[in-house]
Amino acid sequence: MKFLKSKFLYAAFMMLTLAFVSCEEDVATGSSLKDYVGMEPSKYVGIPQNETVTVESKVYATNTVDVDRTFALVVDPASTHNASYYTVPATVTIPAGEKIGVFQVGITGTNLGSGKNLIVGLEQLPGVNQAVSGYTAVLPAGAPLGAYPDVTVTKTNQIVYTIEETCDFNKVVLSITFDNYPEETAWELYDSSLNLVASGGIDGAGTITGYAALGFADRSTFTTNFCLPSGQYTFAIYDDYGDGMYTSATVSGNYTVKLGDTVLASGGGDFGAFQETTFTLP
Repeated sequence: MKFLKSKFLYAAFMMLTLAFVSCEEDVATGSSLKDYVGMEPSKYVGIPQNETVTVESKVYATNTVDVDRTFALVVDPASTHNASYYTVPATVTIPAGEKIGVFQVGITGTNLGSGKNLIVGLEQLPGVNQAVSGYTAVLPAGAPLGAYPDVTVTKTNQIVYTIEETCDFNKVVLSITFDNYPEETAWELYDSSLNLVASGGIDGAGTITGYAALGFADRSTFTTNFCLPSGQYTFAIYDDYGDGMYTSATVSGNYTVKLGDTVLASGGGDFGAFQETTFTLP
């Protein structure tokens, strides 16, 4: 009886082993039928103000082939970095016999505000398994041996470059939320010697041009960063109409100048033609 029981257990073990091998063979067969191409993970890019960096980026394929494979690169319209401050090649090529293609993206750290992003992807072509970097192949529950596995595809067809300005001094953030008249708002930042450090919504002759001309809508928010050494500074905000950022009792603009969580200057509502605040950075 013990001998028969042992033979039964051995037979059961062999059947489970064959089932496992069959599943693995199906997965391998499934993967050999597909050639997936996708992007590497997202990237953080820190850039000193107004400098340009080159970021090496990659696409990956699951299989090698004996010819070059060239894919179109496209910039997603959801990108928030200004197109004037980046360069993206039109295509990327995976060389014959290789699984990796490399391309270079140039990014300039201008007008980054509190941070921007650039989203670059592979153009998705009908009937082509590109813009996909991974999948899992498993047999459906209760499927007979030799059944073709279900394939679950994971799409990673874009690289998101998160872009921020690096700063070796004090990273100061200005945020302005407009009222219904962004065309009336302008600002300036001066150091202790009254040298102009930065400005917005005002031309070289001192005329207020406002933010509507820069594409900012009513009640929208403008944000920018300054990298400032220690010292004393004066922030001044102007309203061309002379009623501050005040439209009505329910619609009022505001602004803040902050170093981390510390508020250096703030205001809003009806402050008249201008408001200025002097603050000191450590």
